[in-house]
Amino acid sequence: MTYRKIAQLANVSLSTVSKALSGSKEIREDLREEIIRIAIEQGYFAEKGRRKIEYAKNGAITAAIVCPEIISIAYAGEITAVKEAIEERGGLASIYVYDFDREQLNRIIETITVRNCADGIIMFPPGPFSTGHSIPIVGICSYDMDYDTIHSDVGAYFLDVVSYLKELGHREIVFVGETNTVSKLEAFRKSMEKCGLPCGEDSVYIIEERFEAIGYQAAKEIMGRSSLPTAVICAYDEIAMALIHSLTEKGIRVPEQISVVGINDIPMAAYSQVPLTTVRVFQENQGEIAVNLLYDKIFGRSEVIQHITVKHELVKRKSTGRARTEGEGQ
Repeated sequence: MTYRKIAQLANVSLSTVSKALSGSKEIREDLREEIIRIAIEQGYFAEKGRRKIEYAKNGAITAAIVCPEIISIAYAGEITAVKEAIEERGGLASIYVYDFDREQLNRIIETITVRNCADGIIMFPPGPFSTGHSIPIVGICSYDMDYDTIHSDVGAYFLDVVSYLKELGHREIVFVGETNTVSKLEAFRKSMEKCGLPCGEDSVYIIEERFEAIGYQAAKEIMGRSSLPTAVICAYDEIAMALIHSLTEKGIRVPEQISVVGINDIPMAAYSQVPLTTVRVFQENQGEIAVNLLYDKIFGRSEVIQHITVKHELVKRKSTGRARTEGEGQ
């Protein structure tokens, strides 16, 4: 696939194709997008990538790590593991952040592809997402997609958490999260249903904050209820730890009055005010598995799309206990 063929299909000049594929501002944005679309459909970037890989077989490759944020402790740990796995193989890693914005994610992938910034991408996508691009991609996520993925089974680990709490006698269980944790909310609702537990509107708190601020706000709202729930499942550990701190300040004992569970098992979860029961969903070798998949795709050793599910572990600590008896701690 050559510039001349792309120019013919787009009905433009060779210089216009060159400007479009080099990111020049001298042409209209809609025309640039049309030329890039044609180039992708005709396999121009895939062919270009193959030539580059042939050249790089005896040297280091460059991998792009595309993630929604780097402020999260969980994401930071995962990104670091991937980066180290790339560097251990002599490769170079670049990190791109899209701030949970799908349009920005599309722009980043397009930029990497068009400007040939990397040989492949390891991506932490925001949900089900199809790229339509020719560059090799491996996703670390909670979904099966149309490219290779390393994923945790969010439905399975929420069912484990809810089942565990039910075994401890909990029936009034609530979920605390934010707008970026919709998949976990869905898993919570399905798990409650499977366990035969009630899950109404008062069983869910979606707070318009991030991280610790969610836990503090949720504590205020929970304390305002006519009766306290016996257990709270938080979308991630930072929420749970802040919730425990705030509840304790208000005289609520954890776990005697309310049990609290987090997700991710971040390093300080074991050393929090009350050691946190949580779910470990990112395995130490996950970054290495993702990088191995990416290398196989880049060097053409695998043509089959693979979906690898990593095991999770429910880590039981002191923030959970048996449900309080009726009338106790109200």
